[in-house]
Amino acid sequence: MIFLRRAAMSGFPSGLFSSVLSGLLLTVAFSTHAETINDYALWNIKSDPSETRWIQIREFQRYRGEEIFHIDVYSRENGDMQELAMRLADHIAIEKEALLNSIGQPVETGVPDRIAYDQAVTSWMKTPASQREVCRRPVQRCLDPLFAD
Repeated sequence: MIFLRRAAMSGFPSGLFSSVLSGLLLTVAFSTHAETINDYALWNIKSDPSETRWIQIREFQRYRGEEIFHIDVYSRENGDMQELAMRLADHIAIEKEALLNSIGQPVETGVPDRIAYDQAVTSWMKTPASQREVCRRPVQRCLDPLFAD
């Protein structure tokens, strides 16, 4: 599986990687759509015609009985492959159905830097469980509150 190979190369801690692997394999058993999520870590999402936006699935977990994916979101102006991608969100925790409603086609352009993501997901994990935000809408609608600050 491409996602698993990329996850192994992207520096997942070994215990976390095996948890992710177990969760991903369970996800395949529960949904035919989930198999596509597991095959790739990078997916495009809807955006303005002048740009390309994509998400990178970094981790998966079961949280309060739900399947939650941890992603970061990027953007690049169309045709501008020389410019670095702009990070739109360091971390979003998103439920499986919302993620399935967000993604389009797999993409090859990733962003290997995990530093901002790691800091954001660590902050999310330190937040009391009752206050942790989980996106339950398509990714684009979860980005809006991030830009409203």
